[in-house]
Amino acid sequence: MAITVTKSTGGGGYEEGWKTVTISSAVKGDYNSSKYIDLFFEGYPETLKCRVWEARSGEGEEFQISNMVRYTNPNVLDEMDKDGTTAASIDDSPAGLKGKSLQVLFYKKANGYSEISAKVVPAVPFKNIVDDINEDRITRLKSSAEAYIQRRKVANGAMSTETTEGDKDGEMPW
Repeated sequence: MAITVTKSTGGGGYEEGWKTVTISSAVKGDYNSSKYIDLFFEGYPETLKCRVWEARSGEGEEFQISNMVRYTNPNVLDEMDKDGTTAASIDDSPAGLKGKSLQVLFYKKANGYSEISAKVVPAVPFKNIVDDINEDRITRLKSSAEAYIQRRKVANGAMSTETTEGDKDGEMPW
C-alpha cells in the first residue's frame, strides 16, 4: 500500500498577526516549580497552544496568568472591599476559561515555525467591577506585546538590532 505525502511549507502555515480566538480548553501545569496555563483554541489543532507562564512582580504578586484571565472578562465570583479598594474574586479555572475569547499574536520564530505570544489582549472592550477595558487600552496592550516579541526576536538572533531600530514608525515588519 502506498501513502500520499505533500510538500511541506514548514512552520504550520499560520499568518503572522493578531487573531481573535475562542478558548476550547485550558490546562494548568507545573514545570520545575514554575506554573503555567496552556490555552487551546477552537478551529486550531491540539498541537498549537498558547502557554502563559507565571510571572511575579517585585512585591511577589503574580501578574502574567492573572492578566490573561482578566482579559477574558471572567466570571466574577465575589465582589469585596480590600482595604478601601474594590476587588473581586474571579473564576480562573480551566472550565471557567472555556468559551472565553482573546486576541493572540501569531509570529514566526527564528526557525521559521509559528508560535503564539504569551502576551494576550482582550478580544473586545468590556467593563466589570474591577476592569474598564476600552479600545485605547487594547491598542496599548497590543503595542506592548508586539514590542515584547521584537525584543525576544533580537535576543534570540532572529532579527538584527538594525531592523528594529530602523523601524521608527512603530509598525510591525509583517
